[in-house]
Amino acid sequence: MKIIAGCSSVDLTHAVCRILGTEPIFPTYKCFSDGEISVDILSDDIQDDKCLLIHSLSDPVNDNMVALLLTIDALKRGGPNKIIVFLPYLAYTRQTHATSLIASLMHSAGVHQGITVDPHSHIENTAIPIDVLSTTQLFADHIKATYNLCDFVIVAPDQGSIERCKHVHSALELTSDLICIDKIRTDGLCTVQAIHGDVRGKHCIIIDDIIDTGATLCSAAEALIQHGATEVFAYCTHGVLSGDALVLVQQSVIKKLVITDTIEPQVKCVNMPKIKVISVAGLLAEHMNLLLMNKNYFS
Repeated sequence: MKIIAGCSSVDLTHAVCRILGTEPIFPTYKCFSDGEISVDILSDDIQDDKCLLIHSLSDPVNDNMVALLLTIDALKRGGPNKIIVFLPYLAYTRQTHATSLIASLMHSAGVHQGITVDPHSHIENTAIPIDVLSTTQLFADHIKATYNLCDFVIVAPDQGSIERCKHVHSALELTSDLICIDKIRTDGLCTVQAIHGDVRGKHCIIIDDIIDTGATLCSAAEALIQHGATEVFAYCTHGVLSGDALVLVQQSVIKKLVITDTIEPQVKCVNMPKIKVISVAGLLAEHMNLLLMNKNYFS
């Protein structure tokens, strides 16, 4: 089995390989003056082998999409017997039809299987199977190790997050009720409409899959404080953090924002005391080991 470092996930691939005690293969990426890229991989490195490519579709999303497809094509030309792509962050899952299109493109390029982490929407009817990994236990373990859970409650920032929050709530074995926020979206902006559950005197932990501009998360945190919460923490799998998100988070009432390295974090982000980055490398490495133990998987 060979692990390939996509250009958008070099640090994460290094971390996974350290856990597995192996070395990654680095494709050669070249860029022409007009922006076109070319990708080369030595066939001697991968011929007749199983290839696991780690490559997030993070910013710049569309450039990384093209780089992904060209990397898959370069792998295919190297003659492996199977190509599996780990997409720690899979862009376009907010548009379910677009996810199917991406899967079709990967299938055409030569991918047999896709694996991603906490997609925004349910993935179905795709040209290749896409397994979904969850950060539930990762988040639960970090919360247990960091906080005394007395007077803590888990908050779902919208209806779509309830199932994810239930899993974290269960992993933490909390006896408190799960809190849910109702919000409405007007002209692209989300406004908190109601908070279901009592947060007075409570320490709130918001669990979500993506923090993009940060506006929705910060407004939800402000609403919780206005309803009597003592402190608000947030755990978001994918730290997109576009636009002025870092400024918003820094100025917000959020005490601590925890994100993962599904998207390689910005230097500014790593240096912010309010933000903590935890790694999904162990989660990916564990799944790779499971694939290795499944003798039929690579047949």
